[in-house]
Amino acid sequence: MLFSEGAGPMPLTTEIRAPRRTVPRYFPAFDFPGYRFVAGVNPHPLRDPRGHSYESGKRDEKRGKWSPDRWRQSPEWLYGVDLFNAFYFWEAHESWKAAWSVLPRESAPALLLQGLIQIAAALIKIHAGSLDGAGKLSARGLEKLRKAGASAPLLLGLDAQQTARDFERYFRPLNERALPPLDASVPILWLSGEPDA
Repeated sequence: MLFSEGAGPMPLTTEIRAPRRTVPRYFPAFDFPGYRFVAGVNPHPLRDPRGHSYESGKRDEKRGKWSPDRWRQSPEWLYGVDLFNAFYFWEAHESWKAAWSVLPRESAPALLLQGLIQIAAALIKIHAGSLDGAGKLSARGLEKLRKAGASAPLLLGLDAQQTARDFERYFRPLNERALPPLDASVPILWLSGEPDA
């Protein structure tokens, strides 16, 4: 819900808008979806026949194991980064969830993915105007990023420690019960090098 001064909760009726900024594409083979999913605003991407990923959601694809050492060949990881950087937060969450689901739960790559999934969810809560939801999810996500970065600073091509610091700065207004802006101040996920062909 969004809140307006003195009026109480208002239903969420706006789409997420991405700022104009130049970011790399790590998996350009996949196009971006037709809209950024926001519950109550757009059709559910997987469950609604009008959803942007309805057909792919109907397929029951088994995800195979993948090696985090070969992150440059993981469409779920790379496309998730592209989606996140373009403000497709729900879609990034779904892509990363597929990669996370086949990893050992306490491994550093799994913690990194879970942390980013929670950060993406926190950004959706910021869009919805939910201070408490954004605060809880961002804290959990940052904790996982820091833990993952402590064991291996560079994971899946991402500097986990720097990413945690960038998001700590971005989420700082939540500590003062204010929502950070959902604009170009949202940190970009930068991966080292280029993806394998």
